[in-house]
Amino acid sequence: MKKSYYILLSSVFFLSISCSLNYLTSENSEDKIPEFSFKNAQYTKYETSKKNITLKAELLEQYKSDNAVFARNAEFETFSKDGNEETSGSCQLIAANTKKEIYTLYGDIKLNLQKQDMQILADSLNFNKKSEQITSGKNSEVKLTKKDVTMSGYGFSASGVSKSFSFLENVSGNIITNDDKAVESGGGEKGAGNEN
Repeated sequence: MKKSYYILLSSVFFLSISCSLNYLTSENSEDKIPEFSFKNAQYTKYETSKKNITLKAELLEQYKSDNAVFARNAEFETFSKDGNEETSGSCQLIAANTKKEIYTLYGDIKLNLQKQDMQILADSLNFNKKSEQITSGKNSEVKLTKKDVTMSGYGFSASGVSKSFSFLENVSGNIITNDDKAVESGGGEKGAGNEN
């Protein structure tokens, strides 16, 4: 009994001194206080007894009122139903709505998509798990590397359903062809590709 009392007391103390990551505005002051807050957290989510997501974060906060979860200096992996790693990466901040399955990543993003053999580098990205769509802001630069293709541009979007990606403007990059000659492109208004 004493041991559980001390654990509860130290948890309350930790939660009361924690710095909040919730940058969303809210009228109710209770909404600004995290339900849970963990330092140096390691989180694993299982679905049907199989590992689905792993997350390591310097600080992890969960808010009950709006299904929001925030993670600072995070490293993560997602897994398919058969247990194979689908995605891995890191970023400075993750803001997630767990009910809608919408994730926004900020700061020094490194994203590896194993199935598509693709790496994405960016400063901000939005991921909608339900629609399998990754997008960036119109003014946010994204760098993409896939096999023999290296591209960068603004207004990036990628679809996990159609296995395609596109940039809205300022596209540049290199494509290595079968005859080992690089094809350069630069300054284009639009660019698109197929992930296959």
